[in-house]
Amino acid sequence: MNNIYFADIKKFEKIKMNFRKDGFSKIHFLADFDNTLTKSFVNLKRTASLLSVLREQDGILWKKFAIEDTKLFEKFHPIEINPNLSSIEKNIEMNNWWESTFKLLIKYKLRKESIKQVVDYWNIEFRNLYKELFLKLYNNNIPLIIISANWLWSNSINYFFSKNNVLYENIDIISNNFLWDKDWLIISYKKPIIHSFNKSETILEELPQIYKKINNRRNVILLWDSLWDHHMIDWFNYDNLLKIWYLNYKEDELMDSYLERYDVVITWDGDMSFINGFLNNILT
Repeated sequence: MNNIYFADIKKFEKIKMNFRKDGFSKIHFLADFDNTLTKSFVNLKRTASLLSVLREQDGILWKKFAIEDTKLFEKFHPIEINPNLSSIEKNIEMNNWWESTFKLLIKYKLRKESIKQVVDYWNIEFRNLYKELFLKLYNNNIPLIIISANWLWSNSINYFFSKNNVLYENIDIISNNFLWDKDWLIISYKKPIIHSFNKSETILEELPQIYKKINNRRNVILLWDSLWDHHMIDWFNYDNLLKIWYLNYKEDELMDSYLERYDVVITWDGDMSFINGFLNNILT
């Protein structure tokens, strides 16, 4: 069962009317991956990050990596969730966290094949009705831009889409990337690093081919889950913006804060039915 909450129903209806008037040729989607396009819970268990799976699986990396990386988590995660720190302070510390983790992956010689093993083992699922959404976007040539601070290479997300037979041409994945040697051992990482507090700064700055796809598509649908990502679209000169957020835990505690920032909030790890319905309404 989905629970759908509107910050301002009149504002939402106006946004929907403007989207409908302009048609699908003016739309693009900007979305997070983990806990947004994917579920937060599978079989009543909270889904783990790819890096967590990597830490836990013997034979993929040394156990020493798990020990050192856990220490990084214990150091930096409290900073990430500290409400008393500014975004500028968090930005600096998150960059240090991501960079420290990448250096560990180099130190312990991550192999490209290990990422595929982790994705195959990864106990995550797309939200229900995802095939309908992705096919609808593809059939109507609506760009879906995915921005993720994923630790393990953009190709891990690419591979997950491919496994589920929804890696369509209208989808672009922006995430962290590595450099490999001839034996597919990690040797370095590319900059800028995308982490949990700088996505709005790194979007499309060095990706003109993607920006060209959306430059004239000024009706934007944001799909996200983090309370901190309400500035995701500040850089873009949009005409109409619909912010749809998934609130996957602590609903009673966080609902007011979410409704202050976003237009629609979906709880209980809801499916894609609301988004599909919105598109059906404006694309017909």
